Amino acid sequence: MKVFRKIIILLLITVFLVGCYQGEQVIREDEQYKSVTITDASGKDITITQPIERVAILDHGTAEILRALGVIDLIVGNYQALDDNPFYPELQGVPVVATHSEINFEKLAEVEPQMVFSSVRAHGVVTENEHLENFNIIDIKLNLRNPEVIKDEVILLGKLFGKEEKAQELVDFYNKYEKIIESIIADVAPEDRATVFVEHHGGDFKTGAPGSRFYEQTILAGAINIAEGLSGEPQVSDEWVAEINPDVFLREASGFGYHVTSNDNAKIIHQEIINRPALENTKAVQNNSVYLIGVDIYSRPGYIVGVSYLASWLYPDLFADFDPEVVHKEYLELFHHGMEYKGIYVYNQ
Repeated sequence: MKVFRKIIILLLITVFLVGCYQGEQVIREDEQYKSVTITDASGKDITITQPIERVAILDHGTAEILRALGVIDLIVGNYQALDDNPFYPELQGVPVVATHSEINFEKLAEVEPQMVFSSVRAHGVVTENEHLENFNIIDIKLNLRNPEVIKDEVILLGKLFGKEEKAQELVDFYNKYEKIIESIIADVAPEDRATVFVEHHGGDFKTGAPGSRFYEQTILAGAINIAEGLSGEPQVSDEWVAEINPDVFLREASGFGYHVTSNDNAKIIHQEIINRPALENTKAVQNNSVYLIGVDIYSRPGYIVGVSYLASWLYPDLFADFDPEVVHKEYLELFHHGMEYKGIYVYNQ
């Protein structure tokens, strides 16, 4: 009888221990699946279940941040402009799911991402979210083109992927050079600030007013942007620019980048600008202050590099000991490991 009782007690203890162990396992599994709520660039609150393991990108910029955070390998659907781009060797062979003008929803369904990173403007805009919902794909809209919001979106992406520390490191990098530039130009009086007109890559005197993807960079560089009284991204007249007569004409141009080895295309664009009759007598043309700058370092996550170049052009004496190329190299070393510094990003005859 005593032996029987001992056997029963041992069995009860075993059942109890197994139950506790299984309970601990359930808790550990639940802890692996955390949820995080973010607000995207469209103002929509979105709750995401982590971990995130498969994503697609529908526009420029996001891949640059995902690499900086160390999660570019999670991209299973690519944006066409990044396909065969030597700056993104990790994306070679990743199926293309979007071009600058359309999204291939069928291909998106095939690659099965948990979410897509789209845009609030221009390329990569998802207007038919029901397609994504049918595939159980979450759409997160970003605006990685404007310095005023890039930092917030870097923090957002860090939160999504559990890379908060690396995200903050990138934001600190932006802040460091913004403060350095600000300190150098601190004693330049408002009336002595250089005036600048920015023409975006579409040409034809298309520019950007406050809040646009072209404006804030000029303010960070210490300039007075002559479009400060306008709104949106308007096309202005050549007479209007000539009448205001800016010190600097800046063209945010395509045709630059990591893979470019020749200035031939830049020379053509530059020559076209200085040959415009209305600009002939402007200070910008007369003083050889017509500059071209690549999209990748101006209205993208590498914007601080473009700001560094612009500030050095606006105030060459003040920035005699400041080398924008050093900023660019540090950006690559810190956030794009293994990518050597090469390519052509700026031009001035």
